[in-house]
Amino acid sequence: MTKQLKCIIWDVDDTLYDVSTGFTSYRNGPVVWQFMVDHLHFPSVEAAKEVRDFYFEKYHSTAKALTIAQQEGKFPSHSPKFQTADLSQYWADHLDFNLLTPKTDSFLQDLQSLPLLHVAFSNGPRIYVQRVLQRLGLWGTIFTDDTLFAVDDVLPYCKPEKEAFETIFQRIKVSPKECIMIEDSMKNIRCAKQLGMKTIFVVGQGKGRDDETLDSSAKDPAVDAVVETVEQLKDTLGALWSEDPLKAFTGDQQILGDKC
Repeated sequence: MTKQLKCIIWDVDDTLYDVSTGFTSYRNGPVVWQFMVDHLHFPSVEAAKEVRDFYFEKYHSTAKALTIAQQEGKFPSHSPKFQTADLSQYWADHLDFNLLTPKTDSFLQDLQSLPLLHVAFSNGPRIYVQRVLQRLGLWGTIFTDDTLFAVDDVLPYCKPEKEAFETIFQRIKVSPKECIMIEDSMKNIRCAKQLGMKTIFVVGQGKGRDDETLDSSAKDPAVDAVVETVEQLKDTLGALWSEDPLKAFTGDQQILGDKC
């Protein structure tokens, strides 16, 4: 028997807000490097950048990157032990969340009317992710403590490791085949697909992608549907709002809100 869809698992950064805000580059650039100088006693921003960027490329989460870097002896000898909660609080205190635009009432109403459970899953730490969702108007309206999974909840794993996803499936008592993953990272999309999830790839605006590149993404076997921004979901995949959301993934899909 074909399983019914029960849950949407949302990535947060560069998915629930658009990459064109520059917020992720700002957070994972000057602000985190300064955290490493202020709290982890790196001698300079340049030294912090070298370590953080090298390990982030391997592990796709600043919290996991810094954890492993310290374990491998890449921190100054006098550094205190890195704590994910310290990074989370530093971001919450020092980032300018006004760079993010709150979602419209109509978008919130669309999400609230979806017949599916909404779960947020981020490689960012919990306090920080809550602040993002609060700024977007999604905290307490769409997501709650019980439906937010931050990197704190899945370490020592993180996306795109399957063990990170499996933690969520166990906690919310769903199978992968009952879930949709909405993501801006192809690595995470591919992992989700391998686990049996339906996938929606968010390509973002202002990235300089041309139609050929967008079509290539849409044809990737790990991708079931593509949108530029999450605001296009209802126009592109309106069947998600039907009694059988799986119908959104049958037949030819619209690639973007205004392109077939």
